[in-house]
Amino acid sequence: MTLFQLDPGSVVAPAGCGKTQTIVDAFDGYDGLPVLVLTHTNAGVTALRSRFARAGVHTSKYKLSTLDGWALRLIRVYPKLAGHANTDGQINYPATQDGAIAVLESGVIDSVLRASYGRVVVDEYQDCSERQHRLIRALRDVLDCHVLGDPLQCIFNFNAGTHPDWELDVMADFPVVRELGQPHRWLNAGQGAFGQWILDCRETLLTGGQIDLSAAPENVRWEDLPDAGAAREAAYEAAINTVNMGEGRGLLIIGDPFPVQRRLDFARAHDGVQVIEPVDLTDLIVAAASIGAAENVDQAVETLQFADTVMTGVLHPLAKRLNALLEGQDVPAADPLEAACIRICQGEGLRAVREVLERLARTHGRHVYRPHLVGAMIAALSRSIAHNIPLREAAIAEREAQRVKGRSLPKKGIGSTLLVKGLETDHAIVLNANTMTPAHLYVAISRASTSLTVFSSSALLPLG
Repeated sequence: MTLFQLDPGSVVAPAGCGKTQTIVDAFDGYDGLPVLVLTHTNAGVTALRSRFARAGVHTSKYKLSTLDGWALRLIRVYPKLAGHANTDGQINYPATQDGAIAVLESGVIDSVLRASYGRVVVDEYQDCSERQHRLIRALRDVLDCHVLGDPLQCIFNFNAGTHPDWELDVMADFPVVRELGQPHRWLNAGQGAFGQWILDCRETLLTGGQIDLSAAPENVRWEDLPDAGAAREAAYEAAINTVNMGEGRGLLIIGDPFPVQRRLDFARAHDGVQVIEPVDLTDLIVAAASIGAAENVDQAVETLQFADTVMTGVLHPLAKRLNALLEGQDVPAADPLEAACIRICQGEGLRAVREVLERLARTHGRHVYRPHLVGAMIAALSRSIAHNIPLREAAIAEREAQRVKGRSLPKKGIGSTLLVKGLETDHAIVLNANTMTPAHLYVAISRASTSLTVFSSSALLPLG
């Protein structure tokens, strides 16, 4: 039976067990009113839209949005019922959600909802706040509603609100109608035993137990976490080099969420490793503001300082040469990169900044460990130049454009569990599982289909 043939309710969907495919398959033969499909992030919307397109699901069959995006549209259409309006471009998300709840619970638009949508599907339900749960519950009172999620993957807190209790709240309002149990991610890779072990780990973690990495299948290797320093770095490097990457294979390296600088330093120190950036691209906005506000020599300095945070071998050798050239010392003539830097100093502005970053990124042998950030900055510079707008404004516009486009994974990428949740790869290395909660540990170990290496001080996890 497909999802729409089941009674309304919840589908429990462990990692890698076909949750997205379950949503896609539900549209096979469906000919009712458009289905309202809601999820939490623009990246999730993009991923679902892509899967629908690949499966040939016509856009007339669904309306796809984030929960907050749909709530925003609802209160714009019914501002008096909502009792709230966002102003000055600032969004108060709790007030927006409360307003949308007020509109729905009033019952005034019940007939509009029934005339607009055939039913509702909500993805990644474990990430809902209590307000969002109340909003969906109000929709459920009008339309058949199917929610899909996994309580053990609840690691996000989008709106700083508490989550509903899965058993007492979610299952009470949306009784379980199916639990997915086939580890498709691993079966598709020919690693069924590995996938079954991941499912077994999930059950253990849900009941408060510890998983034993020493008794794991051959796909899983536990490594004793050395003390910080050279021994730890050597162990990490050996683990990366041991992975059989192969053609088209990918590796996710999962590091500590905080401080972020640890992951940046790791990528900088390991050739070929690139940073998986957060969607808010805060570092892009900050750097764009600094570069855009500076002029002449100061702008050149800001540009090179930004470059030094995204690639190796920039600041000191280039700064030394530029000082000599600008002082008129008897040194070899400027090469094209140095000439572009000098033009920034002479006031050419953002066109020269863009040329410098493009030339730096193309330099053979330089390790660009944050290519996504470099590409976004170059795109923002082009947007700023083309539309004659401040660089910071262009960077914000570029960030929003990239939210919709989604992101591609590097061959060897490093991120936290918050950044890799929802992603899948061939191989994964967990750098430090000592501090992970059951949910973060489960997200970390369930990303890879072929091999997993976990560093921790004990083979029994999570630590007590």
